[in-house]
Amino acid sequence: MAATTAASTIFKCLSGTWTLHRTLTSAIPSFPSGTFTGSATFTPISSSSSSSSSDQKQTLLYTETGELITTNGLTLRANKKYIYTYSPTDDKLSAWFVKESRGDDENRKKDNSETGNNAIGGSNANNVEIDYLFHELVFGDQGGGEGVSADGKWKAIGDHLCIKDNYSARYEFEIGNGELRRWMLRYDVKGPAKDYVSETRFER
Repeated sequence: MAATTAASTIFKCLSGTWTLHRTLTSAIPSFPSGTFTGSATFTPISSSSSSSSSDQKQTLLYTETGELITTNGLTLRANKKYIYTYSPTDDKLSAWFVKESRGDDENRKKDNSETGNNAIGGSNANNVEIDYLFHELVFGDQGGGEGVSADGKWKAIGDHLCIKDNYSARYEFEIGNGELRRWMLRYDVKGPAKDYVSETRFER
């Protein structure tokens, strides 16, 4: 695709390491609120290690690690991984869950539903592959989303239904002189036992 689009521009700008700060605000007392600080890295990986498809998707492994401090005084270390792909053929930027090697799966700890983080063992990029779709980022120039706001932020939306829990994602990217300065990812999560907002700000 010759034209430069929001999806292609954002994908190119994500590579590298970001500092992150996340706030978790829960409307349910049994589901703790808190703050998570740490770092996130987008690492390019080959299409052969991320997908068996013949589609030549460009692929980034997202890895974050950090510390959650809850409002009730708990301190937890956690990390999680996703795979982000960009397909030039249909101009789609998507987030996917990660499938890891058997060795890493055996070391996987139980998902910490209170933090929204999967506590998983370390793995290099060659030991991961795409599992199933988390959500597609829909930008305004793709006939959906909110497009570019008055303050110059590029916006995208995405949704994921996990059984009875709905995860509504909203992205805001601040682009200046062709560079991604900072960005924000907000999840509004609602379900029978979940009602919280997760807002993460990334900078570097």
